Amino acid sequence: MHDLNSEWTPMQFTGERMEPNILNWFRLEQWGKGNSSRLFYNEVPKPTWFRYGGHLDNAEKQLYSFTHADQDHKFVFGIDTTTPEGREQFKKEWETACQLVPELISKEDMVYPHENLTMVSNEPHFRRVWQHYREHLFKARFAYLVQEGVISESDAAAFRNYIDFNGGASFTTYLYTQLGLLQKGEDFEAASRVMEALGLNKIEVDRKTAQTYEDQFWDQFDIIFELSEDGLYRELPAFVTDPANKAKVEALLAGRKAQSIEETTQKLEISA
Repeated sequence: MHDLNSEWTPMQFTGERMEPNILNWFRLEQWGKGNSSRLFYNEVPKPTWFRYGGHLDNAEKQLYSFTHADQDHKFVFGIDTTTPEGREQFKKEWETACQLVPELISKEDMVYPHENLTMVSNEPHFRRVWQHYREHLFKARFAYLVQEGVISESDAAAFRNYIDFNGGASFTTYLYTQLGLLQKGEDFEAASRVMEALGLNKIEVDRKTAQTYEDQFWDQFDIIFELSEDGLYRELPAFVTDPANKAKVEALLAGRKAQSIEETTQKLEISA
């Protein structure tokens, strides 16, 4: 019956694969430093005086937590991939990792670190600010193309009604119609011309994932428009005008900047 439990199933005692012998209750690891020292996902560590020898200088360094761990940097081999020699060495290391854990890493997913886009945080408060930044850039680009005459006034009016600019820009109806799930009409044709002018007509939707179509659209929007946190800092006064909200957002971004990790590579010379 124990095989039906997942690895996250809390167990009363350690050694859950052992035979249900009552003598196992008195094993040494059941007392003091036993099951309580195993952390499950998203569990906040609760240190005790006995477990850590009476002192705990820096909880962040001495305790391991999935929640507070560095999840932004997936593979850091310490190799400078801006040179041909470094790229070749990185490729060898990647192929070795593919052979060790082929179920986790594939050769097709290899991206050199210097070509990899900066990962955007999934922290909920930051994601709300990021979504406002996305919509601000989209509306600013749309207004600029209308002003320049690239997008006609009739197409712009139809697009505003179709996408629903009043709330936040929502592309769910457009994506469903593009996939053939809804009937096409004149508004969709106008929206297609606008999306082509914006360079967003090549966005592809994967129907074999649990991620919503809207989220897939915005993720690809970030890549096409090359959104970055530096751009967010520059555009912040344009879409956050309330002083109180602006102070909160600036405090949030300042905290993220303080937590950022700078990668450095140093070549060690070993003398004979």
